[in-house]
Amino acid sequence: MKLFDIIPASLFSILVSKNKTLYVDALFVIRRAFKQEMTIRKEDLVSMLISSLDEAILELDLEAEQEEFQDDETVKSGQSLSAIAHHLIRRLVETRWIEVEYQMDSFEENITLPDYSVKLLNLLYSFTDETVGEYNSYVYSTYSALRTADAERDDFMYNALVTAYENTVKLVDELKTLHNNIRRYHQSLNEYATANDILKGHFDQYKELIVDRIYHPLKTLDSVPRFKMPILKILSDWLADLSVRQKMAFQAVQRGKYSTVDDAMESLIIMMGEMSDIYEGIDGMLEEIDRKNTAYTRASIEKMQYLLNTDRSIKGKLVDILSSAGVQKDKLVDRMSEAIDIFRQGFVDEKSLFTKRSANSRKEGTPMPLRETALGAGDKELETFVRKMGSLYNHQRVMAFVDKLMDSRNIINSGDIRLDSDEDFILLILAALKNGERGLTYRVEFGSDLIDCCGYRIPEMRFIKKGNI
Repeated sequence: MKLFDIIPASLFSILVSKNKTLYVDALFVIRRAFKQEMTIRKEDLVSMLISSLDEAILELDLEAEQEEFQDDETVKSGQSLSAIAHHLIRRLVETRWIEVEYQMDSFEENITLPDYSVKLLNLLYSFTDETVGEYNSYVYSTYSALRTADAERDDFMYNALVTAYENTVKLVDELKTLHNNIRRYHQSLNEYATANDILKGHFDQYKELIVDRIYHPLKTLDSVPRFKMPILKILSDWLADLSVRQKMAFQAVQRGKYSTVDDAMESLIIMMGEMSDIYEGIDGMLEEIDRKNTAYTRASIEKMQYLLNTDRSIKGKLVDILSSAGVQKDKLVDRMSEAIDIFRQGFVDEKSLFTKRSANSRKEGTPMPLRETALGAGDKELETFVRKMGSLYNHQRVMAFVDKLMDSRNIINSGDIRLDSDEDFILLILAALKNGERGLTYRVEFGSDLIDCCGYRIPEMRFIKKGNI
């Protein structure tokens, strides 16, 4: 279906008219009325337009209205505010932004909004809204929906899959938007003329709108590596289980999403496959964003250092003027000599008669050869260190730590864990990271908060022996 099969062709005419500012303000008044009231009476809307756009209504360009719309109903000069408000409503009805209907028991008119108008009004208003939006935890929302559906296996599994898929798509859009915004701030460094401009752009805009709202949550609370493996495991189990897919396919057909079970089954497999592909390759997107963020931060520091070290004295400004003259420096000197008298003055003193010492230029010497024995010894020490660390925190020791931690219990919460040393803390981290690996005797469920444990900051989690609730 084409765009103008859904929306009228004249819908955007008021947004390019000479009175576009007034029409946009009127549309925002209608949006506010739509948010507040279930039914919008026409007379109430007229009153809202008059009270909200009192002075702006008087600035309506009547000649432009007559020229652009070319009808006999254009308001005349000197008419009342009510007449101009009715004129605005009539234009919005003609361009199909709003519609008018009559009440069933009277001839009183009510204003209604088509669905496309509601969406467009919210979009236009979002550009003017200065409120900083909160980042939605798309990764955790996806994990939570899939985990709940996998655990309960109820009649809402298809809804959970659709919700997880939509959150995954929104996550990718958010990451791409973040990547493009970092690039835009990087390019804007060329427009900054002072160090204060760079600091304002970085802390008041980039840090507040980009780092604090999106980048920081992605690295901490809504960390992709934290929930990636459980999400992929659930999707893999569902793809391998025909009964689960059939159950979700029947649910999709019952909700009228598809006409046949085969169509629903094909769509389910596509959704699960796309989600798996996205989470498999999402690390590359995060690495690219990290590189962009690092490059922007480095460029900001270098530009600020350059501006701080630049000579801004009278001498420095004169140097800038002479340097910018370029090939026209002779003309610049002639114009300066015409405006002011410039001459060179000097005098002879006891230091004037001397011979200037000529400094010898240094030549590049032959570089010293590298000793291979030193490099070989360093590599050997590095290999020894890596081998020692691998044996110190091997798989068997981590498993032994978990067994000792849980003792005879089937479930242990993070609040009950005791860490006596840094070594216990490292082993706990390794035990949590192994979650999802084959051959483990336990599994780990993570919460959304961080807690203090024996002086260490660890995630809210619990270790559960497999085969137990």
